[in-house]
Amino acid sequence: MPKSTNRILESAREALAFAEGRAEIADYRVHAYTALDIKAIRARTGLSQAMFAKAIGLEKRTLQDWEQGKRTPQGPARALLTVFEREPQAVLRALGAG
Repeated sequence: MPKSTNRILESAREALAFAEGRAEIADYRVHAYTALDIKAIRARTGLSQAMFAKAIGLEKRTLQDWEQGKRTPQGPARALLTVFEREPQAVLRALGAG
């Protein structure tokens, strides 16, 4: 069996042991993500919803859903918003929107 398959199977066994209470949480790393305040992040840029959505390449409706908590950004969008939260003007400059 390939090494990658063995690693996947072992991970699945560990997850099952944890889910069934046969493993301690101290044995594992838990990645917890804090909620992003999308509206506050956008407000720091001074952009309207339409302008902010256009700057990061999404539909205004998607941004509205994020701001209203109807949807949650995932993957690259979440990463971009995290950087926006810390360095909004740098991101705007990099995207050519600031």
